[in-house]
Amino acid sequence: MLIQKLHKLLLIISLLFMAQCYKAPIFELNITIQDQDFNPVANSTVRITITDPETGDIIPNDLDEESFIEITGTDGSCSFSFEKKAFVTIQACVSSSESNNPFSCQEAYAYLEENETVSKTLMIVDGDCDYCSF
Repeated sequence: MLIQKLHKLLLIISLLFMAQCYKAPIFELNITIQDQDFNPVANSTVRITITDPETGDIIPNDLDEESFIEITGTDGSCSFSFEKKAFVTIQACVSSSESNNPFSCQEAYAYLEENETVSKTLMIVDGDCDYCSF
């Protein structure tokens, strides 16, 4: 009887220990924005849209609205972190000096891997920037 209780106690303790050792996966995305001369572009607006890779649906409320948009630093880069596997659409915009086209932009896609940092470099070009109204 005492041995059975010890076995149960050992089982419970080992299960608790294993449960505490679990680390949730992290999905990281680093984005760098460059101009056509490969120079970093500071103060670019980068917006992401997160899509569930299994259903194809956009994941709502995965982040605060402010977390969907970042402004690049002087090195032209910004970062995002997630707790779920995702397919991400990246849209980058920067004000342009051309009067007929107020923005330069670029769009790219990334699939986030578990516990890996995915890095994307986008080259800003003048063009159709309909999504730059954010």
